[in-house]
Amino acid sequence: MSALVEFNNVTYTYARSTKPAIEDISFSIEPGEFVALIGPSGAGKSTLCYCFNGSIPQLFNGSMSGNLNIAGCDPFEDDIPVLAQHVGLVVQNARTQLFNVTVIQEVGFGCENLGLPRPVILERVKQALDFVGLSGLEEREPTALSGGQQQRLAIACVLAMDPEILVLDEPTSELDPIGAEQVMDVIARMNQELGKTILLVTHDMEFVTKYASRVMLLNDRRLIMDGTPQEIFSKVELLAQSRIRPPQVCEVAEGLRQLGYRLDPLPVTLDDMVQSLKVLRHG
Repeated sequence: MSALVEFNNVTYTYARSTKPAIEDISFSIEPGEFVALIGPSGAGKSTLCYCFNGSIPQLFNGSMSGNLNIAGCDPFEDDIPVLAQHVGLVVQNARTQLFNVTVIQEVGFGCENLGLPRPVILERVKQALDFVGLSGLEEREPTALSGGQQQRLAIACVLAMDPEILVLDEPTSELDPIGAEQVMDVIARMNQELGKTILLVTHDMEFVTKYASRVMLLNDRRLIMDGTPQEIFSKVELLAQSRIRPPQVCEVAEGLRQLGYRLDPLPVTLDDMVQSLKVLRHG
């Protein structure tokens, strides 16, 4: 299977900056993967996200080197409207992406810009709102929605355009626990039921272990680890150097390891821990 996304030695420096925001970044993502991108504030995660939809290098001033292939497109050459057919980007504060008078107008806006026929637009809007759980709110003003509803509306807007890749930059950071879980449930279903490729930026390690099959750790502008949740969260010292606190289950597991208990592979979810403890009890 050929990679859907390829970064080869990508470096980007914002205008008026003396240091790169990301430096010598190389990785590939296969179709249908759910990848979590983690790292401390200022590591370059948002910059990396903007490379996916062409905002970098086309909208931001700065210098860029390396090679990118995003769903067969080259962000150096292909216009942002072309990339928008393949990549949907949802930022941290959904309110900054919402500007239409009603929910139905908001979701249909991107499809209209793609020049789709009206019957197709209406069907896609209906399907997207059904999927994110906002059916019945078509005539509601987006500003009247709750924070979680606004975030799901932003997801519906890109979902209606049917991109292969969805990039979500801290989509739950401003939400209460219930709203965050609702948003994450939608994201997980997009991956599992629709086969969408997901890149999720988050500081919530519990969400990482629950939903992601792969984790990339970015620190000091560089990609320093790339692997499964078990592989990443077993590197306790390296995580500490990157100012990343592992999930609580991993911290407990590491404590048990230090006491001499053998836990292999490292439990990263509560269910994993329960199974590991059953083996210890009967071993």
